[in-house]
Order: sequence, then C-alpha cells, then structure tokens
Amino acid sequence: GIGVYGLALGGWASNNRWSLLGGIRASAQMISYELALGLGFLAVVVTYGTLDLQQICRMQGGVWLGWLPRWGILVQPVSFLLLLTAAMAESKRIPFDVPEAESELVAGYFTEYSGGKQAVFMMTDFAEVVLAAVLVTLFFFGGWQVPWLYRDGFHFPGPHGAFLRLPNYAVAILQIISFWAKTVFFCAFQILIRWTLPRFRYDQLMQFGWKGLVPVGLLNLIVTALVVVLVGARY
Repeated sequence: GIGVYGLALGGWASNNRWSLLGGIRASAQMISYELALGLGFLAVVVTYGTLDLQQICRMQGGVWLGWLPRWGILVQPVSFLLLLTAAMAESKRIPFDVPEAESELVAGYFTEYSGGKQAVFMMTDFAEVVLAAVLVTLFFFGGWQVPWLYRDGFHFPGPHGAFLRLPNYAVAILQIISFWAKTVFFCAFQILIRWTLPRFRYDQLMQFGWKGLVPVGLLNLIVTALVVVLVGARY
C-alpha cells in the first residue's frame, strides 16, 4: 500500500540513522505481510464470490444442522489465521514491532518526531488494530449477525423450536451491539497478544512471512479455488 512510502520517507526525512533503518524495516515488513494479507482476503472473496461486504455478511446468516451459525470461520479457518496474523504484523505492534525496537533503534522511524507528528504515527498503528478487528468480524464472524436471530426475532434450535418475537428496532440494536462487541473482542485479543509474546528478531519476522504465511496462503487459495470449481457453486 501507499503507507509504505510514508514510513520510509518519514524515517529518511528525520536525518537520523536509526530512524532511516526503522523506516526501511517498516517498509520491508509491510510489503512482506501485505502479500499474505491479500492471499487470505482473496480466498474469502473466492469462497463468497463477491467483494460486497454487506453481501458477505448476509451470506453468513442462517444456520447449519439446525443450530450451527454459518460464519466464515467454519469454511475458511486457514484464511482467518492468515489474515489475523498478517493484519497484526501490519499494525507493527508487539510481537511484530521490529521497526521501532527500543533496544536496537531507540524508537524506530519516529525517533526524531514529537507532539502532533508522533501522535499521527502512533494513531495510524492503532487505527490498523481496529481495522483488523473489523475485517475479521466481517469476514469470519458474521459481522452484525447474531446466532438464531432473524428479522422477526429469535428462532432457537431444538426439537420444539422456541420462538421469541422482537420488534424491528430491537433486532437492529442487537445487531449493532453484536458487531461492535465482536470488534472490541478482537481489539482486546490483539492487545492480549501484545502483552503475552516477546518480540521477534528481524530475520525471524521475514522468514515467518515469506516462508510461512505466503506458502500457506497460496496453498489455501488454490485449494479454495479447486473446491469452488469442483462443487460448481460458491458459498
């Protein structure tokens, strides 16, 4: 993406060797993991046959076997792990914060920045955390979908098929709460990973991206395309 240029130029323009090295690291990291991120996204698009986010969410409505929500995590678990991991690497937060490793580069590409300029750099990283949570929610956890909730209310699974009628505004409120609750959960999950795992070395980070995620993403995309062709229909 175009954000790669901003980080590299930001590190170079500060006229500091550590900032320049941090900017180069950030650019290489983002390019490496954008490829894995794109492969995970392509597998989802092939599965659903559309780029429309609303349509992807609608296709995750309903249930399988009378009780199991038709969420994307059940049909694309590999893409879920791929996209979440790559998105966390794109945010450059621990354990993927190699571009700003304090023990090596002081503060990375924004070492010489302070005040509003530093705030903008930090804000973009944390905005990527929220964006990653939103994408995971939309693609793999039904977006606004609530299990067993339809337009007229809850249709609970079971032999008796209990039904709880709800007004339209109550259904809409529950769907909004569901979407943001899932988003907040995955934001908290990324923060938990940050508190739990140590920082990668730079060589480990690059090997994990190019030798780990990219081959898995290519294989998953090929298998997904073959299944779609053989079955003759998408999700």
